[in-house]
Amino acid sequence: MTPVDDADQSRQLDELKQRIDQLELERSQLRDQTKADPYRELFERSADAILIIKGGQFVDCNQSTVDMLHFDNRDQVLQTHPSELSPPTQPDGRDSREKADEMIALAFEHGNHRFEWDHRRADGEVFPVEVLLTVAGEDDEKILHVVWRDITERKQLEEQLLQSQKMEAVGQLAGGIAHDFNNLLVAIIGHSDLLETSLSDRPDLLGRIHQIQRAGTRAAALVRQLLAFSRKQRVHQRVIDLNALLVDLEQLLQRLIGEDIRLTVVPADETMPIKVDPGQIEQVIVNLVTNARDAMPEGGAIDVTIKPVWLTETPPGSSLAIQPGRFAVMSVRDTGAGMDDETISRAFEPFYTTKEVGKGTGLGLSTVYGIIRQDHGTVVISSAMDHGTTLDIFLPIAAGPLSAGENRSNPRVPGGSETILVVEDEETVATLVTNVLEANGYTVLNAKDGLDALGIWELSDAPIDMVLTDVVMPNMGGVELIQELKEGGFVPKVLFMSGYTSLAPDRLARLDEKAALIEKPFSPKQLIERVREVLNGC
Repeated sequence: MTPVDDADQSRQLDELKQRIDQLELERSQLRDQTKADPYRELFERSADAILIIKGGQFVDCNQSTVDMLHFDNRDQVLQTHPSELSPPTQPDGRDSREKADEMIALAFEHGNHRFEWDHRRADGEVFPVEVLLTVAGEDDEKILHVVWRDITERKQLEEQLLQSQKMEAVGQLAGGIAHDFNNLLVAIIGHSDLLETSLSDRPDLLGRIHQIQRAGTRAAALVRQLLAFSRKQRVHQRVIDLNALLVDLEQLLQRLIGEDIRLTVVPADETMPIKVDPGQIEQVIVNLVTNARDAMPEGGAIDVTIKPVWLTETPPGSSLAIQPGRFAVMSVRDTGAGMDDETISRAFEPFYTTKEVGKGTGLGLSTVYGIIRQDHGTVVISSAMDHGTTLDIFLPIAAGPLSAGENRSNPRVPGGSETILVVEDEETVATLVTNVLEANGYTVLNAKDGLDALGIWELSDAPIDMVLTDVVMPNMGGVELIQELKEGGFVPKVLFMSGYTSLAPDRLARLDEKAALIEKPFSPKQLIERVREVLNGC
């Protein structure tokens, strides 16, 4: 070691000793002050920052002030002018100095004044505080007793609550719209299917029918997205392996994104059991990958990975609060244009899109939000302009074995000759259902609501084999109708239909047995198959 090195080391040790001596002196002075003044201990032990301002300058502060502002010691705070601890403007856009003078004037006028303020730490970070100014002393000896309480966490919770309330309100609206659209789509899809059969010898017209069918199918898909966002869609949950689902979708995803985008799929090293509706999670994955593709019109890369994590609290930036536990995290990363803060804050709003008119519905991420919310998970967006975007989907890992695969085969079911009472308040739906049933051999009686149906039942000479009824209707709904019939000694076979599936399960739960339900919109084929199943007791 050179003599110069020895000198440097000696100097550093001297400086360290001087610093230790200074700290010991401050502690000693503090102990003396506390003994002489018991209120000093309260001042020092406060979790809030407390400062004393006299003549426009700081003359004292507690250790919490030092910690809150990220200064090294008390002297640094006291040597700083109060105006240096605020950003140039406040959240309302007003100049900080001008507004501070107004707040101080109000405190001197009323004796104290409480308000919220943005301050700035030593490292430049701006954070919100609740300020309480209290005036003490007489005339020229007046001082300001200042208390700062860091409300960063409170502000974050308030923003989450406001966002949640906004999304809930929009969800209620979306669910109501979807209900009305489902009734219209029953008629559109059903009548177009019937026309296709009737016009099999008119190829010049079949093309137009197929256009109607395609438009109806697309409209039904949009309605399902609305229902998923608003959590009004009926889900069929079972325990599946997220890894296996992703691997099965890989080929489809590659076709979706095209050849100019590299897709990498990396499942977890272990089974990732989650309790979800498989169809909905497929929709989530497809929506996320499609969004990533659209952010890279000139090509790029998409990485989809899955891994397990333990969470003790909700991750920062989460769209939803979640319970601690073990989660499967699916991350979708792209190398696209990225999002700014405003886009991130509105990303899950339905119909919000940054795409050109006609190139996006704005329902992709809102659908993801609704589905993940139903599954008790959360979504986190990480993005920066020109640096790509990552969406992390957190889903609770489920206990228990994986569910067996579903049998999706659905053979053609013949019609019948039974008598069916159709109870539906929407005329277009009632007409379509009646036409389909009669075309397949059934005898149909029509009622516009539950009260009307009771009258028809009492006056009918022929036995009624089944009631096909909407769940929600004016005057008397379907559940109330069936309850009335049972109390009268009639126990018919029943098939409920509903376009507002969030209400249906709750209302059907009033019945003792498991009720059969067909969800709107349905095709004529689906209707006939379901009717036959119920009549056969399947």
